[in-house]
Amino acid sequence: MWKSLIASSLLITTANVTLFLSEVDAQTETNNNPPAQTYQPGFWQPVARVDTEKPISLNIINQTGIFLDYSFTNENLTPTVLRPDDNATIRSLNPESSIYLVIYPDLNTPNASRMNLKYSVEVSEDNVINLTVSVIEEISRGNRTFNLQPTGAIFLY
Repeated sequence: MWKSLIASSLLITTANVTLFLSEVDAQTETNNNPPAQTYQPGFWQPVARVDTEKPISLNIINQTGIFLDYSFTNENLTPTVLRPDDNATIRSLNPESSIYLVIYPDLNTPNASRMNLKYSVEVSEDNVINLTVSVIEEISRGNRTFNLQPTGAIFLY
């Protein structure tokens, strides 16, 4: 009888310690991983955010070594050309509705349709979006569209 009582007490103590350690691990994981518990990595997560209460500017930085064409899809679709190693600044963006900007190699560039571009986004303290465009080899990691949502969320496709 005493043996079974001691065994039961030992089992309960072990279970409590295990639960406590699991709780500590869960808290540590949460503290080291700040996204919400519902966070699922993927293209549907914004890469950055801007403050929609402040003026927003977009700086396109061409690091491809080739001519690029860019255009907003909700305006005149006539593209603007961006020279190699040049920048273009668009001031006073207003994301009341979603803004889509397509950037692609200029059609006069040899093998333009086969080139893969990669966008990198950084938002400065002044609410300037620095969109750096470079050439990469991997087609699956390429981008062609920059999207700014009314919430200030920035997505790349």
